[in-house]
Amino acid sequence: MLERYVETATRSARRMGGKGSKPAALPFDLELTRRVNGQYMPSRWSTGDPDMPRPARAEYGLTEPTVAAQAAAMYGLDAGSWDDLVRVPFGHGAQSALNAQTKLAGGDQRILRAMDDLRTQLLQTLQSEVWNRIAITAPTSGCGATFTAVNLALSISRIPDYRAVLMDLNQRNPAVSKMLDLRGPGDMNRFLSGHVTAEDHLIRCDDSLAVGLNRARPQNPSETLLARQTAEVLDDMIGALNPDIVLYDMPPMLEHDDLEAFLPQVDGVLLVADAARTLRDQITECERRLEGKTKLLGVILNRTRRP
Repeated sequence: MLERYVETATRSARRMGGKGSKPAALPFDLELTRRVNGQYMPSRWSTGDPDMPRPARAEYGLTEPTVAAQAAAMYGLDAGSWDDLVRVPFGHGAQSALNAQTKLAGGDQRILRAMDDLRTQLLQTLQSEVWNRIAITAPTSGCGATFTAVNLALSISRIPDYRAVLMDLNQRNPAVSKMLDLRGPGDMNRFLSGHVTAEDHLIRCDDSLAVGLNRARPQNPSETLLARQTAEVLDDMIGALNPDIVLYDMPPMLEHDDLEAFLPQVDGVLLVADAARTLRDQITECERRLEGKTKLLGVILNRTRRP
C-alpha cells in the first residue's frame, strides 16, 4: 500500500544523505514522509521561544517580497481592511500561534518540526511560481486534511511579515472552529453567496492569521462553489486583505465533488493520505481527476507506522 510514494521518499532521502545513508523515518504524527514535490530541504524548524526575537525572512529561505507587499506596491492597495477584522483570541487558552499549534499537537515537538518543514518547502515552491491559493483535501474522510490545514496555517502565520488566511470550505463536515476552539461568524455559504462581507465573516487571531469559520451545512455546497459569485467574493477578499497565502480546507475528493467544482479558484492542491487505510488506487484516482486542471503539490502521508 502506497509503496511507490514511500519508495520515492526513500530514494530522495538517500540522494540527500549520500550513498549508503540510512533513509530517515518520517511518520506524520511523528514526521511527514512525503514532502512537497519530493524535495528534502534543510530543516528550519523555528519552534523556539515565541518571546525571543523573530528571525529575518531569509532564515526561512524566503528572499522575495511577499505577495501582499508586491500587490500593495503595484496597485497602491491599503491593507487597512486586515486590521478591521474582528480580533478573537486563540482558543484552548493559547496565547500565540506557536502555543496553539503546540496544544493541537499534544506537545509533540516532532509534529511541529514536520509541519514547519512542510511549510518551508511549500512557501519556497509557491514563491517560485507566484502562487498563493492552496486547497487541502484527502481521498476519503478521516485522513487528517483539516489537522494538516490548521497546523500549516498556524506554522505559516509565525513567519515575520506573512499573512495567512485559513478558510473552512468543508461544508460537509466543518471542523476548523472546533479544532481551534474559536467562536465567530460561522455561515460560510452566506459569505460565499455575497450576503456577508469579509470584514463581517472572517476573524483575526493575531497580526498574521485570519480565519473564515463555518458551522453551517448547506444542502448543495458544491453548487455554491461552482457559482460565479463565489469566485468574485473570494477575489474581492484577497484583494482587500492582501494575504500572502490562502489555505482552503476542502471535503474529501472521492466522496464529494466540492474540490473539483472549486479547482478554478486554486493554484495547487495538497493531498493528505492515511498510510494505514488509504489505497494506492484512491491516490491514483485523485491524481487522475486533478491532471490538467491544477498542480498536485504533494501527497502527505498521515499516521505512518514506525519501521
